Amino acid sequence: MADAPPPPTDLLPALLALLETESVTRAAQRMHVGQPAMSRTLEKLREATGDALLVRQGRRLVRTRRAHELLPELGGLIAAAERVLSPAGAFQPESARGVVRLGLGDDMQAVLVAPLLTRLRSEAPGLDIRIRPLHAESAHEASRGVIELAVMPDVREQYALAGISELVLRPVYTRRFITVSRTRRKLTLDSFLAADHVLVSPQGNEGGYVDDALRAAGKQRRVAVTVPGFLAALSLVQGSDLLATLPDDIVHVLAPALYRYPCPVATPELDMCLIWAARFTHDARHSWLRALVRDVVSDTVKAAAKRKRR
Repeated sequence: MADAPPPPTDLLPALLALLETESVTRAAQRMHVGQPAMSRTLEKLREATGDALLVRQGRRLVRTRRAHELLPELGGLIAAAERVLSPAGAFQPESARGVVRLGLGDDMQAVLVAPLLTRLRSEAPGLDIRIRPLHAESAHEASRGVIELAVMPDVREQYALAGISELVLRPVYTRRFITVSRTRRKLTLDSFLAADHVLVSPQGNEGGYVDDALRAAGKQRRVAVTVPGFLAALSLVQGSDLLATLPDDIVHVLAPALYRYPCPVATPELDMCLIWAARFTHDARHSWLRALVRDVVSDTVKAAAKRKRR
């Protein structure tokens, strides 16, 4: 290990390592420098920011309020610095170093991260993955570059209303909804309405696409339980007599043993998109990343769709 502090161009990655690990020792290991050098880097960062950044609490270091505010911004800043300080030209994935920051929901995390990691280790072994969960501010994070790339439903209406004007959306595949159960049954509208259901509601709200369609027809189903994510819904269906109406791609990949039926209620089709900040569009590294993620998404969804359906 080198014993000199990181050069100025490494201060932001060093800051990210310190704030993510909340440890001088682990940050030094991540940056491949000695612990004394990382301690001196921390002092430089404290001087530059005018904040302690990490303070001792018992036997461990914890982030200050200012450090908590800085952490979400660092990914975009580092990516921008890398683009500024790198020569123009073709991106060379086999020699690339650093991290890629992706925004994925719990469903896409379960479906995509493993095959994506396999591809990265084959084509760009020096790149690591950092996943951020999707939430209400994900579109804003993508526009700021905190998330380099997100895989999420078309949010054109939402981000337009929120005043976000610099996002690019590219559809990758169409998500359709199907109804699933643990046991075989004849699913009609009457039996659908007579059953108990699990509803996926990330914000804990009542109702969804199915309930809106039923309400328009003057009908109602019983939602016995709501959960914030698709994985919890699949687990409940696998262990009970509940029905769930879920995205077909998630069911095909994660729960192929469940019985699947066309939903007796009209549901929308959603374009699942790659989403990124427009300023990254012509960046060679980002173009390579988009193509890689697009391929992994497409291959995974197509392979799942070919599996024998029950």
